[in-house]
Amino acid sequence: MRTMKFTLAVFAAIAILVTSIGAASAHEHRMIGDYEFTVGFLNEPAIVEEPNGLDLRVNKGHGDQGTPVEGLEKTLKGEVTFGSQTMPLEITPVFNKPGSYKSNFIPTGEGAYTFHVSGTIENQPVAETFTSSPTTFSEVGSRTAISFPTKVEPVGKVAETATNASAAADSAKMYGLAGLGVGVLGVILGITGLMAARGARATNSGQARIAPRHAGD
Repeated sequence: MRTMKFTLAVFAAIAILVTSIGAASAHEHRMIGDYEFTVGFLNEPAIVEEPNGLDLRVNKGHGDQGTPVEGLEKTLKGEVTFGSQTMPLEITPVFNKPGSYKSNFIPTGEGAYTFHVSGTIENQPVAETFTSSPTTFSEVGSRTAISFPTKVEPVGKVAETATNASAAADSAKMYGLAGLGVGVLGVILGITGLMAARGARATNSGQARIAPRHAGD
């Protein structure tokens, strides 16, 4: 019985350790002077078109020996970049978590995002860039891959499909109107030709009736 309890306790400890390592690896840890930055997404894995944001933690010192640094919402500013587009982020403190800060936004594209944090920490200049990757923190992934039971396409993809369908319908309508116009023009030309032919026959018939007589007839 004691052996079983000890075995279960060991497995529980291993599970907790593996979970904590997984959570830690989902963020990037970087020493900047005397300060340790921990940066990643608020919610990981990050999913396109789901509420998310910048998760920033700052300690003075490394690891468990570090002391949370407060008040950085007044001295730091953030930016998020995706491709060629950049948006400023307002850094706000997390309630009841000293040294923790966040900025909320909704990622609308799949792929790598870059966070840029700049300003000062206790008069020390800071200008650091953190980019999501397999070795740093979560890139933004597709919601379709983890949707269950129904696979849900992103709103942007649905809108793109609807736009393409609308464009195809407009093209078909345009070609249909053009075809109708050609048909109407053909009818008009046919009627015009028919009337011209009838007029020509009538003229020839009248000339035949008033043809002059020759002497001796």
